[in-house]
Amino acid sequence: MTKVYTMYNNKGGVSKTTTLFNLAVYLSQQQKKVLIVDCDPQCNMTEIFFASNPDLDQPEMELPGTSIFQALLPRFKGEAGTIHPDTVDLVPSPIYENLFLFRGDLEFSLADTYFGTAWNQAITENIHEKNTYVSLHRLFQALGSRHEFDYILCDVGPSTGAITRMVVLSCDGVFLPLVPDRFCNQAVRLLGRIVHDWVQRHEQISESLTPFSITSFPGKPVFLGGILQNYKVQNNAKAKESYVKWQTKISNNIKEHLVGSEGMIPGSSLDLENPYLASIRDMSPLAPVAQMFGRAIFDIKQEHTKEASTTGRMYYGTVWEPWVDRMREYKEEISKIAGTIL
Repeated sequence: MTKVYTMYNNKGGVSKTTTLFNLAVYLSQQQKKVLIVDCDPQCNMTEIFFASNPDLDQPEMELPGTSIFQALLPRFKGEAGTIHPDTVDLVPSPIYENLFLFRGDLEFSLADTYFGTAWNQAITENIHEKNTYVSLHRLFQALGSRHEFDYILCDVGPSTGAITRMVVLSCDGVFLPLVPDRFCNQAVRLLGRIVHDWVQRHEQISESLTPFSITSFPGKPVFLGGILQNYKVQNNAKAKESYVKWQTKISNNIKEHLVGSEGMIPGSSLDLENPYLASIRDMSPLAPVAQMFGRAIFDIKQEHTKEASTTGRMYYGTVWEPWVDRMREYKEEISKIAGTIL
């Protein structure tokens, strides 16, 4: 059965999109069939995915495939009760076998209104809003079944809006990417209560669906663990002490506020004494180069280093070797994240 996951933090700038893309590539290389769904109206995931095809690197080019907004629009307008998976044209990656994209759409921001209305009115006798409420989960499951995906990975924005809410509730589990700083610490203190309130409201809506023979969905995503991102290291490759202190504070807040009776459900394998699945140091300049070519950070080729060179020449020898070491290090951390769901 297809499993659906997301990386979510209501604090932005924590490398959600980059890490999700790299996880998707890694899973596809483990012979798993993976669908990335770009649920963020900013469409950054779609940009990365298509960067590997230079023919599509033009603003005026019509992108292939069905966008998530195009797919759901008939349901939003009440023209279709459910969305059949055969109406959705998914895009295969031109460079990674087993990897596909359900592309984003700038107009998907309008879905906040449709999902927001459904959130408020699905508990009433309004059949249209009830069907809209379950439409996203239905579509994920239909696509998973139709194409036999092992995993669906959803990219979401750093908001608490209706789109993000419906995506998170439609998932089996949530990873928490974060930067060890004050702002992520504040976000973690609130995030558990936010998701807990979503789950409680979902339970009320689900009860209202039964008399109308509309099948609901679990709506109880588990917390799979945190992913430390973008911290700076000292010359001995240890995290700077200021980051370590914030890491400890966040760890305590995960245990006290994020999970528990008033927070999210912890995954069965999660160690609350050390809730971090991976620790990824700052990957500059590898990350921007990888994004130029739509590749995983651990899959940068030597010829791509021309883009990082001030002379425009490829890196060799002692200049290229540190890149190889950092790519290996990064892949090891991504493998740890993947290990929790493989």
